Amino acid sequence: MASKIVPGNIDATYPKAGQDNTSQGFRDNFNAIKNNFTEAQTEINNLDTNKANLNAANDFSGNTITDAELKDNSETVFAHGSIADTITLNHLNGHYQTLTTTDTITLAFLNFPSTGKLGRIILDVNVASTAHTITIPTSVLVATNVSGGDGSSNTITVPTSGRYLYEFMSPDGGTTILMHQLGNNYI
Repeated sequence: MASKIVPGNIDATYPKAGQDNTSQGFRDNFNAIKNNFTEAQTEINNLDTNKANLNAANDFSGNTITDAELKDNSETVFAHGSIADTITLNHLNGHYQTLTTTDTITLAFLNFPSTGKLGRIILDVNVASTAHTITIPTSVLVATNVSGGDGSSNTITVPTSGRYLYEFMSPDGGTTILMHQLGNNYI
């Protein structure tokens, strides 16, 4: 944003020393100064409102951050707790979500980014019993590396109880969700 403060509209040579100066010149200069202060206040308020905060959360409203180097970052962990029944993995909750099964669960997904942007969720699930199956929506395409899921149905039956990491990715707002397993059973 270009500044609208115009220092050139102030006559720096006014008043002229040793001359009888009209009051109109004073009024013009004071008016120009007042307008520039008003514009400066507006611009400073806009900067304060729209700046990236160093001590508070920031929402960039889907804007692109380009050519940035990231160092010492972290991702939010969203703990769903102990679950039986349907659980919604909401992309707005963060990219790393955890849960422990207490019975069979059904996964649902919400708020993946719009088409043309990739959204992903890593699900860290502690499957307490091999009887606790995981049902996924039909929109999920399962990779061949998913233990207990061969793609022939939307039910995953893990071979042993324990901790499993799955990644779900969608490039089209959740219309299609790609699933693969990250590693093997973590004990």
